[in-house]
Amino acid sequence: MNCEMLLTVTTPTYNRAHTLPACYESLCKQTDMRFIWMIIDDGSKDNTESIVSEWIAEGKIKIVYLKKENGGKASALNLGIDNLTTPFAACLDSDDTFYPHAVEKALLELGSIVDDERYCGILALRNSPDGQVMGGKSIPKEMTAVTGADVMLKLSLSTEYICFYKTAILKNYRFPVFEGEKFVSPAWIMYTITQNYFYKTSWEAYCCCEYISDGLTKNKKKVIKNNPHGYTAVKLLSFNLAPTLKLKIRNGIMYDYGCILGKDRDFLKNAHHKLLALLLYPAGLFVALTRRNV
Repeated sequence: MNCEMLLTVTTPTYNRAHTLPACYESLCKQTDMRFIWMIIDDGSKDNTESIVSEWIAEGKIKIVYLKKENGGKASALNLGIDNLTTPFAACLDSDDTFYPHAVEKALLELGSIVDDERYCGILALRNSPDGQVMGGKSIPKEMTAVTGADVMLKLSLSTEYICFYKTAILKNYRFPVFEGEKFVSPAWIMYTITQNYFYKTSWEAYCCCEYISDGLTKNKKKVIKNNPHGYTAVKLLSFNLAPTLKLKIRNGIMYDYGCILGKDRDFLKNAHHKLLALLLYPAGLFVALTRRNV
């Protein structure tokens, strides 16, 4: 491990002592060890701290362990950004794993754009345990440079992404944090950062992702209800950036729904498409009424 560290793999975690070992083992198997694993413990009540201490003592990989009061994934990622010391960074969720060549391939691709000011980093789709791209739909080969709006809105890829960033650019961004809430989707950074930069598209397999029963994705409606302002912050971006009227309507309805949940009276002030937001308000109210018992 006496080598220059180029990448920080950030893992925010909360009571995931049962999933972290698989994550750890996948990092120990990397073909390129020029990385730091930064574990940000968001106030876990299980034995996360003790198992991480054992791994640090083993010395197989470089580990930085940070513990904070429970505040949610967004606040944990902000702490991670604050503590980055390597040229590149990526987030590996505590229930995901890297393929053995992930770091090696990522550093190779990042090296190809390190001096290209158009790019903030690289983006690839995550893979399911069977090795297939999640959702079964890939980014077209001709789209070698993409934005968050491209992949989430234009292509409507309802899947997971893995992003590797240039740290110097990433450090200029932070997730918004709302009092009493603990979640803002990673899409917020993707939308925001790519209003100024592109991702270089990668079709490599980096990350294996498997949804778990108590994960955020499988509890989406409950997460939205408990974090209305965080949800609305992302929906405002998707509403403003939507490239077609159909997508503006779809995201505008959900933006209004989020504003209703969060009792936000400035929903028209914040929207670029004020008239459309007003016209869609009854539809947003209908969604709120149908989901009120979730």
